[in-house]
Amino acid sequence: MKQKKIDITGKTSPYCLSVVAKEAKSLKPSDELLITCDDFPAATTTIPRIAQDENLALEIQKRAGEPFEIRLRRK
Repeated sequence: MKQKKIDITGKTSPYCLSVVAKEAKSLKPSDELLITCDDFPAATTTIPRIAQDENLALEIQKRAGEPFEIRLRRK
């Protein structure tokens, strides 16, 4: 199992989201992509859409005062 981390906190742009999409697409079975993100629309809409398009399992965690922690895994 390979685990990759991406932190897009404070810099959510189309480029950052394209990096997330590229990394998500390259996941192999049992690999994980951990994303730290503080942008509400990206964490609740864009990244879940990427996960759905790539048929990935998605977990989103949000603690008060902290950024979203998003985990994508190949099903």
